[in-house]
Amino acid sequence: MHVIRHLMVPALLSTGLAFSVPIFAQDAATPPQPKPTAAAQQSQWFPETDLKLHPRVVSRQLPNGMRYLMVQSQSPKNQIEVRMAVDAGSSLEKAPEPGTAHYLEHMAFNGSTNVPEGEMVALLEREGLAFGAGTNATTTLNTTTYRLSLPSADAELLDTALFIMRETASELTLSDSAIDRERGVVASEIRGNYGPGYDAMVSRFAFLYPGIKSRTLLPVGTMEGIDAMDQTTLRDFYQNYYTPGRTTLVITGDIDVQATDAAIQKHFADWKRPANAEEPDSKEPDFGTLQVAQEPRAAIFVEPSLPTVVSLYLVKPSQERVDNLQTRIDNAVRGIGISILQERLRDAALASHDTMVSAGTSYYHEDFADTIVASATLATDKWQEGFALLEQKLRQTLAYGVTQEEVDRQLVDRLNSLEVALKAEETLPNRTIANILVRDVLNERVTTSSADNLAFFKEHFSDLKAARVSKALLELWDNAKPNLFMTTAEAIPNAEETLLSVFAESQKQPVAAFEAKALSSFDYESFGETGKVAQQTISSFGQIRSYTFENGVVLNFKQTDFDKGKVFVSLRTGHGIEDLPADKDGLAGFFQSAFIVGGLGKYSVADLDKVLSGTQVGVGLSFGEDGISGQYSTTPDDLKLQLQVIAAYLTDPAYRPEGAAFYKKSLKEAYKHSRISPEAVLGREFSRILHGGDKRWGTGTEEELLQRNYEELKPIISRIAQNGPVEIGIVGDLEVQVALDAVAETFGALQHTYEVPAHSYAAGIAFPDAQAVSLTHEGDKDAALLQYYWKTSDDADAAQSYTLQLLQGVMELRLRDKLREAMGASYSPYAFNLNSNTIKDFGYIGLSSSLKVDDVEVAETVYQDIVKGLQVTGNITEDELLRARQPILEAMNNAEHSNGLWFELASQAVSYPEAIQRYQDYTKILKQITPEDLVVAATDFLIPERNVTLKILPE
Repeated sequence: MHVIRHLMVPALLSTGLAFSVPIFAQDAATPPQPKPTAAAQQSQWFPETDLKLHPRVVSRQLPNGMRYLMVQSQSPKNQIEVRMAVDAGSSLEKAPEPGTAHYLEHMAFNGSTNVPEGEMVALLEREGLAFGAGTNATTTLNTTTYRLSLPSADAELLDTALFIMRETASELTLSDSAIDRERGVVASEIRGNYGPGYDAMVSRFAFLYPGIKSRTLLPVGTMEGIDAMDQTTLRDFYQNYYTPGRTTLVITGDIDVQATDAAIQKHFADWKRPANAEEPDSKEPDFGTLQVAQEPRAAIFVEPSLPTVVSLYLVKPSQERVDNLQTRIDNAVRGIGISILQERLRDAALASHDTMVSAGTSYYHEDFADTIVASATLATDKWQEGFALLEQKLRQTLAYGVTQEEVDRQLVDRLNSLEVALKAEETLPNRTIANILVRDVLNERVTTSSADNLAFFKEHFSDLKAARVSKALLELWDNAKPNLFMTTAEAIPNAEETLLSVFAESQKQPVAAFEAKALSSFDYESFGETGKVAQQTISSFGQIRSYTFENGVVLNFKQTDFDKGKVFVSLRTGHGIEDLPADKDGLAGFFQSAFIVGGLGKYSVADLDKVLSGTQVGVGLSFGEDGISGQYSTTPDDLKLQLQVIAAYLTDPAYRPEGAAFYKKSLKEAYKHSRISPEAVLGREFSRILHGGDKRWGTGTEEELLQRNYEELKPIISRIAQNGPVEIGIVGDLEVQVALDAVAETFGALQHTYEVPAHSYAAGIAFPDAQAVSLTHEGDKDAALLQYYWKTSDDADAAQSYTLQLLQGVMELRLRDKLREAMGASYSPYAFNLNSNTIKDFGYIGLSSSLKVDDVEVAETVYQDIVKGLQVTGNITEDELLRARQPILEAMNNAEHSNGLWFELASQAVSYPEAIQRYQDYTKILKQITPEDLVVAATDFLIPERNVTLKILPE
């Protein structure tokens, strides 16, 4: 992980070529499991390949054709992940409008032969699976995947999960009444996708892929498709494509393979292909025929709320690729070239103070086309110069190729990542393993071991030459005509012709060969005389060791083996919001955007990224409510370097002009879509109202935000760097002395005297008086957001906080049952609760729903009815309390078996030791809370005098 590897790339430029498939290995403590028989090995559904399947994967196939994979893993212990992937998505739909596959996914939770409608989610909640977090499903172009995350490895719970998956696979009732009720829920989800960005995506797809059916882009569906959905359409899709031959079951976790195998056969062996299924399992989607551009083409999408983005695409007919050794070699070489081009474009954006905000490149393969793109977000008033810069940087790379120095740095990075993966493989999380297997099966990829991946790299890439990478990169960009696509807030006269003209003029400009900059190793190694520990303590629970150095720096340490070869580091310094002036609008945001990009005294941020090649070191700092903080994942070997980099940023920040420039050009473009949806307005405008108008929350006018500068920030950072406090948490797979030495030579060596880390509540920030707030957004004209807030308090009273947490859970159950299940008015209504541990007397509990505008009044009535019901003694049932409490208890029971809990506790073991005690008491207090306690809380807090109502409606 590097400094800015993920800082500048637009969202549309997600990585298209991975160097290797993520992997996992046998746990040292795992008992021997039966090896697959020869017949089982023959049940692999990958095409013929010279790659070896990971030895831990037990692969089987039932006589009916259903495939299933099992992997025994104890990361974490006592948990199981279950996936059912159906090889059918939106691309197989027959209806005139898309949405059938997605609608059917929703119906999986709406009644089956043996589970009454409305009972499936409740059944799972009683077992400790939270709706959404533990139970979910996803529909894509080609697949539909169902997920259950079991909080326990209990055999009966696994049996229940398999029963539910079988009900989903073949027993859905698809009643007309349930279909009608779900219509509004699906429509609400679609509305969440609608907006200018969605419209631009649809326009871009139609432009890039003429001849390809537009349904390909829309797994979620359209309003027209949802309105027309009926039982016949759903049942036809269900019977044709939910078949054993299209289904793969994946189970990973703390399982007994033989017992799990028997349970799978018990539930699925008698599943038969529906007799009236007309489509064969070999049926492939008909995407249409791609019409490849014969000349350069251009298109522009104008929308006032969108930033200016210009992209240069090359689109070619899709090339079928079998996952084998040669394919991976070719992909890796191309991937290295793309990474180098990505780095060059990113650096060009950083160096461009007023034209290019960000830039990147990506390559992706679809069933209907292969696409490569270079794209840049540009300053609207200088888009011509920015686009020319993008074109010339691309042409420079293609004309002169990449340098050996760049290739060697990429190889060092990849070698380091593979070696880290080998060490970490033993404890790869169950959930990650399950997701990898599903992805690989559905994409006909072989899941290979980390040892094989490392051997593959060493054999084929130890001496990779720049000429080979240059050739592969050139081939990607060859044999096709460019497609230029632009989104912009302002109309351009003769738009397409203008875009093509700017492109043609840029191509006439000469480009020179790229000059790679030689860089030495990281040159911040000494921060003073090695620090000494003045005091040490150890917590009674968890054995977290706390060390206070003579200069006041605190290290909290916990050794674990949950993630082999990994170390997690947290830093918190300063006092957070109390360090910021209340009259400076957006200063925290300025820090977030400009501080890291401002670089160090000895390195620009772009150079620093290169210096850190081949390491697991990152930089990221944010100005939070309780301090400047950062969280990092590294290795024992890189721990000291990680601390050196953070210490360098706090002691020698350079405040280079490119940081302030990045803030300003990013802000100008981002501000255009800051009111693009109800959710965007919520963060921008209501956050400030919720905090009594304090300018340290939310954002004000663009003009005021643009006034922020380094001169305002410098004294704040200087004061924090000299006074602290500084609290460091280190958790992971290393010895305590290694951690002590690393801190002693970095933060412990700083020549300052730091305050003692201590928890406190900031004063002067008030929850608003009871009122109704109405705001507007510029997005979908049918989208609205309704939220109710009730004032509570901070988290000083643990029992009260936990009572409110359970009240939130019951509120959410009722809201979901009424607004989603009974009325179909909202896709994901939810309750929320916050008891601040940073602001005195500040807290709230509330309800939220994304709605159609016409349903806002109905939802308000539902909110009010829920509140009235919660205030009636005897109206909260034990079953509701169980469904709200059990997922929390199961999560708490499992927390000690992963690094997340210990990382959180270690990050504040000295400043907030109460957190350790609270964790110990959490389960006991939760179990003591009764329905009557919730009624009392509802009566005390859910009253008009404490209520703030928020409506966000379209303009």
